[in-house]
Amino acid sequence: MFCKKCGEEIDNEAVVCPKCGCSTKQENSDPKFREPKTGMGVLMGLFLGIIGLIIGIVIYPEGTVARKTFIKAWLTTFLICFAIGVILGIIIVAGASAAISNYYY
Repeated sequence: MFCKKCGEEIDNEAVVCPKCGCSTKQENSDPKFREPKTGMGVLMGLFLGIIGLIIGIVIYPEGTVARKTFIKAWLTTFLICFAIGVILGIIIVAGASAAISNYYY
């Protein structure tokens, strides 16, 4: 067999590549061992945020200062949370990409 990192031919029983030290274990492609998807968390966050907005609009009568204040506060909170989520997503993806590229190359 050949090393998946450096391409060196190695013994079929080897645990690590003698040239680069890379593990020879094959990654498990079984669906139950895959990384969890974050899409459901994003959808739940959006769903719950929208439900909160609807409840707030229903609770406060139309045209009141309380309703306007609630909507402004909800919108501000939503935008801040969205911005933080985007920034953290970029940081995490960049870190994961750097770690993966250092591991495989």
